[in-house]
Amino acid sequence: MKRFSLKYLAAAFVVVLFTEMVFGFAPHAAIQRPAETDVAVADSGSTDNDRRAQRLSRRERRRMKQAAEAQEPPVVSDTLVLQADSLLPPDSLRVPSDSLQRDTTRRKKEGGAFLEDIMNGKNTDSLVYDIRNKMVYIYNEGDINYQDMNLKADFMRVNMDTREIYAYGKPDTLEGQPTVTRPEFTEGSASPYKMDTITYNFKSGKAKIKGVATQEGDGWLIGGSVKKMPDNNINIQGGKYTTCDQTDHPHFYLAMTKAKVIPGKKVVTGPAYLVMEDVPIYFLGIPEGFFPISSGPKSGFLMPTYGEDGQRGFFFRDFGYYFTLSQHMDLALTAGIYTLGSWEGAAASRYIKRYKYTGNLNAQFSSIRTGEKGEPDFLKQNTFRLQWTHSQDPKANPGSTFSASVNFATSGYSKYAATTLNDILQTQTNSTISYSKNWAGTPFSLSMNMAVSQNSQNSTISMTLPNIVFNVSRFYPFKRREAQGKARWYEKISMQYTGKMTNTVSTTESEVFTKQTLENMRNGIEHSIPVTASFNLFNYINVSPSFNYTEKWYFKKQEREWSPVTNEVRYLDPEYGFYRLYNYTTSVSASTTLYGMYQFKKKTSKIQAIRHTLTPSFGFSYAPDFSDQKYGYYKTVQTDSTGKFQVYSPFADNAYGVPSSGRSMSMNFSLSQTLEMKVLSKRDTSGIKKIKLIDNLSVSASYNFLADSMKLSTIPIQFRTTVFGTNFGIQLNATLDPYRVTPEGRRIDKLFFPGRIVSTGWSFGYTFKSRQDNSTPAINDINSVPPEYANPFYDPYGILDPVLRRQYMAQSYYDFSLPWNLGFNYTVSYSINYVNNGTTGYRKNITQNIGFNGSVNLTPK
Repeated sequence: MKRFSLKYLAAAFVVVLFTEMVFGFAPHAAIQRPAETDVAVADSGSTDNDRRAQRLSRRERRRMKQAAEAQEPPVVSDTLVLQADSLLPPDSLRVPSDSLQRDTTRRKKEGGAFLEDIMNGKNTDSLVYDIRNKMVYIYNEGDINYQDMNLKADFMRVNMDTREIYAYGKPDTLEGQPTVTRPEFTEGSASPYKMDTITYNFKSGKAKIKGVATQEGDGWLIGGSVKKMPDNNINIQGGKYTTCDQTDHPHFYLAMTKAKVIPGKKVVTGPAYLVMEDVPIYFLGIPEGFFPISSGPKSGFLMPTYGEDGQRGFFFRDFGYYFTLSQHMDLALTAGIYTLGSWEGAAASRYIKRYKYTGNLNAQFSSIRTGEKGEPDFLKQNTFRLQWTHSQDPKANPGSTFSASVNFATSGYSKYAATTLNDILQTQTNSTISYSKNWAGTPFSLSMNMAVSQNSQNSTISMTLPNIVFNVSRFYPFKRREAQGKARWYEKISMQYTGKMTNTVSTTESEVFTKQTLENMRNGIEHSIPVTASFNLFNYINVSPSFNYTEKWYFKKQEREWSPVTNEVRYLDPEYGFYRLYNYTTSVSASTTLYGMYQFKKKTSKIQAIRHTLTPSFGFSYAPDFSDQKYGYYKTVQTDSTGKFQVYSPFADNAYGVPSSGRSMSMNFSLSQTLEMKVLSKRDTSGIKKIKLIDNLSVSASYNFLADSMKLSTIPIQFRTTVFGTNFGIQLNATLDPYRVTPEGRRIDKLFFPGRIVSTGWSFGYTFKSRQDNSTPAINDINSVPPEYANPFYDPYGILDPVLRRQYMAQSYYDFSLPWNLGFNYTVSYSINYVNNGTTGYRKNITQNIGFNGSVNLTPK
């Protein structure tokens, strides 16, 4: 792209004047700057005419020849630029042709600059300076800027005497067709103009335009002959105004004999008439008029729609008024009526503030009336819907976010008042409003949300109003601010805090604001403080003690009592107050890893080494019995006339439940191991390959010290291996019961070794895959072709063998192979259920499953 600047043109004129005054002659040939693509031609010694002729296409030479035949013959000159100038279309502001003749008369030149400011621009073909005649020619995709004016065109001619520029576009390849690339003119903040030709005066700011088209407001203004005044007002003769987007040939428009356009404000017309599909309709004309063309949102009426509804009759709806409240907010009020008595009203508002927030709010109310009064299908119902969306820009307030997505509607809206298919089919709606805040540099964070879920089929509503979580991330309360030396054991103690508050209820639309809904609310506050630590004992054993404290605050309890009158359990009225429930648990765990290695002495042995890894872990936990009567969390109530009692909690209907019942003190242990082997392998680059004989073999169990009987739990065992390759895997599992059973199938508190298998299962699977040779580059990779054979079709010395040549040629074709895989998995499970069936006391269950899976990549992505 060529760039130029006319600020140095005045210096060139001084050189010309000095040459005429001292030597008595002036340069005759034009100064021509060839395009970048023509540099080689210019360096080869071609004349100016040859270079210019090489740049012109056949289409341009034919156009220039036709234009030359229609005008006076040009004065013969030794520059191609003057010939091109003589072929331009005639213009009223054009310099006479006789001014292009050689002028040898000396006369004093007027001083001063050509323009008041610098003109900058660029083009893609050539830029020609004709200093003698004070002309500048710009070819192909010219783009110039002068002050607040911009002009783009394929041909431009600048006359420095008259300070005018003339421009037109490039014609189409078909003769007689309109131009394809039309000049585009922009000045200041006015809308851009596209025209056939333009003549612009830099000094006065006036312009003569032919075939202009510009967008004004919501429509297009098209003018045959246009004059642009210095204040950007436009005078049009034979113009058109249309809202059709086909500006070359609009389907309808208002034909204006003459008009004046004040950009951004209004259009004042003289006699005008309507034209539809090229048919003038004179009786729909006006003697004069004006209409506003201001851009931007404006208040005004909203056009209605009409039609027929199967239940409500004919309608006339969506009629209303649009208000532009401010540059950040608007409002639309609409209404509608139906012939069978229904009516509706709606309000919609949008708001936005850049870099802050955006959202919209819609509210709709409908009064539905269908059928005839007194008939079974008669319905009279009011429905309502509220929609609100709000989103906050993340950069508006770092550290906090607020968002809303509300879609609340009565159950009858989707059935009777909805007007879109999505609203009619929607049976479940959800609404959420959330806020979150975190304080930078601190461990504190807060989140709040409210949620409502509706089901229009059964009119049920589930609400969470609200749900608040305050969290303090992990911190070390005993850690020194400036640690020196090794960390103390107490510095490794960490704490967390989580506080929750919630209030939930499930009800129906008709009972939302009733006393029953308030009584059914499940609410509460929960505090959780976990304390953990991690130490290394003897440098090999990792010990992790923990303590977890939980406290719940409730405000309601409901007790029960036995009624001898009705012989049933009766629920008493709720008692409201402040009730504090707490519980705690403590635990400690220890784990380590043991390695065993056996290496074979012979270097030539197939098996080089075997490694065995053991990972034992032990844990101890304790939890008191919070169902003890001293805590008051649980009570007993008589359930029948025989004197049976049942344990219940009066706080069970609250949000976070009650502490678990029963004391627990247990120890759990587990042992997992792996077995690996190193073997010699010629396929591996290192010569040694590692094989996993056992991927995992684990066994675990727990022992409850406070249990009345059978304190040892069942013992699960798991085994997994892929010794036969990654495509083939085997997995086994079994569960051992260490206690005996009676012939009737009842477990008794007697241990025996190794226990009974109560369930087992094993599975294996294999996966077939397409061949994937990663050792060689892909066929379609350009690097797969050796550098010496980068061009297999060029063999000047006949070195390549014909067979090899065909192989290398085949690599230039696309590889149509598709990666695929197909796998199957077979599983067998066996279990024993001990029941008193009167015979064996147990029942065996055997289950077999087989599954298949596969995939194919149709494309690389």
